[in-house]
Amino acid sequence: MREVDGTTPMFGFIVENVVGDDWYVMAVMHPRNLQEGDVGSHCTLLRMGNGGAQNWVIFNQTPYPSPKSAFPSRQAAKAWMATAQYAQLKALIMSLKYS
Repeated sequence: MREVDGTTPMFGFIVENVVGDDWYVMAVMHPRNLQEGDVGSHCTLLRMGNGGAQNWVIFNQTPYPSPKSAFPSRQAAKAWMATAQYAQLKALIMSLKYS
């Protein structure tokens, strides 16, 4: 996959703190949205030649409008990254094609 600017999207498993709660998202996105820092964006919209594409997995234990994170801590999320389930989900996301 390539965006209209020629950029190859990258895989990311990110955490973003929203109103005191950590939110975890796994997706393929533009590299500019994977930069670490105090302010970030996990925008997963990809600008493609004939429109846009979006993909993501949101990790919530409870649904909107009062979601709770699926992970009790950032350390727990990092530990999960070493599991077969993480590897399988990443492989699934990375196998997506756009045409």
